[in-house]
Amino acid sequence: MTDNKIDDLKQKASELGDDLKLKAKEAQLQGEKALDDLKHSAQEAKLEGEKKLTDLKHDVEQNHAEDKAALNEHLDEAKEKAADAKANAQEKFDHLKTEAGHKLEEAKLKAAELKHDASVKLDELKEQASAKFDELKKAATDKINSFKKDDQG
Repeated sequence: MTDNKIDDLKQKASELGDDLKLKAKEAQLQGEKALDDLKHSAQEAKLEGEKKLTDLKHDVEQNHAEDKAALNEHLDEAKEKAADAKANAQEKFDHLKTEAGHKLEEAKLKAAELKHDASVKLDELKEQASAKFDELKKAATDKINSFKKDDQG
C-alpha cells in the first residue's frame, strides 16, 4: 500500500512535468503565432505601399503626354504619398513588432512562472515521498528489531 503512495506521488510528479511541458509549448506557440501575425501584417502593409506606388506611377505615365508640369506635380505627389505610405508601413511594422515582442516576453514570463510552479510542486512531492519512505523505513526497522527481541526472548 505504501508503494502505491510512492507510485502515486511519482505519477503526480510526472503528470505535473508533462503539464508544464505542454503549457510551455503552448506559450511558445502563442509567441510564435504573434510573431508570424506581425510578419504577415508587415508584408501586407509593404504590399499595399508598393501597390499605391505602382498605381501612382501608372497615373503619372497616363498624364505624361498632357503636360510636363502636370507630370512633375504628379511625381511630387507620388513621392509624397509613397513616403507617407512607407512611413505608415514602417510605423505599423514597428508597432506590431513591439506588440509581438511584448507578447513573446509575456509568454516567456508565463512559461518561466509555470516552470517554477512545477518545480516547487515537484520538490514538495519529492519531500513528501522522502518523508514517507523514511517513515516506512523506520517502521520496517522497528518491526525487524521487534522480531529480533522476540527471537532472543
